[in-house]
Amino acid sequence: MAKKKITLIGAGGRMGKAIIQAFPNSQRSELGYAIVRPDSYSIGFDSGLHCGMKENKVAFSSDLDEAISESHGVIDFSTLSGLETVLELCVKYKKPLVVGLTGLEEKHKKAIQEASEFIPLVYSPNMSVGVNLLFKLAEISAKVLHEGFDIEVLDIHHRHKKDSPSGTATKIRDILVNTLGRKESDVIYGRHGNYPERPAKEIGVHTMRAGEVVGEHTVYFFSPEERIEITHKAQDRKTFGVGSVKAIDFAMQQSPGLYDMFDVLGI
Repeated sequence: MAKKKITLIGAGGRMGKAIIQAFPNSQRSELGYAIVRPDSYSIGFDSGLHCGMKENKVAFSSDLDEAISESHGVIDFSTLSGLETVLELCVKYKKPLVVGLTGLEEKHKKAIQEASEFIPLVYSPNMSVGVNLLFKLAEISAKVLHEGFDIEVLDIHHRHKKDSPSGTATKIRDILVNTLGRKESDVIYGRHGNYPERPAKEIGVHTMRAGEVVGEHTVYFFSPEERIEITHKAQDRKTFGVGSVKAIDFAMQQSPGLYDMFDVLGI
């Protein structure tokens, strides 16, 4: 069976490299188009060689319309400024889409929801299989430890990361708030100055940005008698690439709708 051709948008970045390196392990799909910015120095370069692999005959390009129209599915790890265009083209050409961008505002979430009425769309702030297991474990733990435990979230990333808290930490926060029936007003981001006794429903979210940490997240549950820690440490960005390829392989088999990595992994 011939593999399906996939368009990767944002192919020249860190995540793009990880996804390109993951494609050879897929039984269903392969890189068909590697899209970068129109002003990128890499246009015309072989994307495989650029990623430290053997030549794959897929040169970096900026022709988004052609790439989406001629492929079987699309993975977008570019920038939020281009998301609307990607959504419009995928809907126009009826192409399954995986979106791994973080820092989404309400307008982006609305656009994704609207597009999912016409195409299969997988959105997740983190495509790692392990991180999504952490999401599920955090949900289960919150259901069990809903009373008598203080909850804190720690997000550690490399010094270059632009958003804070990370999309992954934000997802963890949302899972905890929704599972526990709490509100955004119960969440505090860091602490400083004189601080009164911790409210029982408070959820703390803390951020560190240093060095070249790929990504580390921990959810803490504290009681007077014990402490439970659920931690995921990404040691290589390839883990995100593997999850992204799994996601597009899944999306190409689905009917229109909005899916997440829980759906992809069946958890």
